[in-house]
Amino acid sequence: MKRLCTEKTYKQIAEEMFVSPKTIDSYRDALFEKLQVKNRIGLVIYAIKEGIFEI
Repeated sequence: MKRLCTEKTYKQIAEEMFVSPKTIDSYRDALFEKLQVKNRIGLVIYAIKEGIFEI
């Protein structure tokens, strides 16, 4: 989740984690569904509110 809260692209995140971009898409979609957010901005707002990510 912390990596998704950065300005990095999904491709860059995939390279850092040594997985394919499709895997990152799956992780992202699962997080969106579980946390009931619709986009990356919603994920960032959730992470800040919950203290997972700091500005």
